[in-house]
Amino acid sequence: MPTATDLARRLARLPAAAPVRAALGDAPRVHVVGGAVRDLLLGGAPDDLDLVVEGDAAAVARRLAQACGPDAQLQLHDRFGTATVRAGGRAYDVVRARAETYPRPGALPEVRPGTLAEDLARRDFTVNAIALSLDGRLAAVAHALDDLAARWLRVLHDASFRDDPTRLLRLVRYATRLGFAVEPRTA
Repeated sequence: MPTATDLARRLARLPAAAPVRAALGDAPRVHVVGGAVRDLLLGGAPDDLDLVVEGDAAAVARRLAQACGPDAQLQLHDRFGTATVRAGGRAYDVVRARAETYPRPGALPEVRPGTLAEDLARRDFTVNAIALSLDGRLAAVAHALDDLAARWLRVLHDASFRDDPTRLLRLVRYATRLGFAVEPRTA
């Protein structure tokens, strides 16, 4: 498993990271998260990046869109504190670190600003609950790095599929695309 420093170097070399670095430098409260970090750890080179911001995600998205140039498209989603920047065939999802609760199974979540740890804990599977800050620090939920090494898909809590049934579809997609097995309790 590469070190956080090695991972940060790999991230910096990605073409998708160039506008992020230009706009944000080594901003310590901005983290690449989810599948992009998983794929970097597996030796891949993701084209799209998801960013979690401990602070004003809309301001970060605006800076990123500006760094991407005049053809960049910015879409803000105020309800969830998220934004999408599209430029050069790439997509950047920018979200405010958040915590969420589900008022009933399958309902849209109720969100509130949260910490990076809370944001990671709301995700679908441990292998997608890993973050790399722009200044090179790695954060992950329990079991995330071990599950990645074992090539296992594990939900983060027992109500995961009830809260968001689309996670079942993502489970099948990830198992097929990544060649991962489903952790026994998750199965």
